[in-house]
Amino acid sequence: MATEIQDEARATGPNEALDAALDRLANRTPEQKQADREKLMKTARKARPLPEGKTFFEVVQGTWPGDETDEQILKALDELS
Repeated sequence: MATEIQDEARATGPNEALDAALDRLANRTPEQKQADREKLMKTARKARPLPEGKTFFEVVQGTWPGDETDEQILKALDELS
């Protein structure tokens, strides 16, 4: 699909190619959506199990890759919600 979008962008311009790609995504049949999900799940990394007795939040809190504080991360997540 990426190659198809890239070819279309070369032919029509990036904005038109993006519009066409979004239109195709929005108008997929249930079967196409399921096929896309299956394809994605084959390439997705497998989740690591949580340590026993720990929640996801407990595992990731305090491990942000930058220098943001937990409070800054929580505020940013609240703003996204």
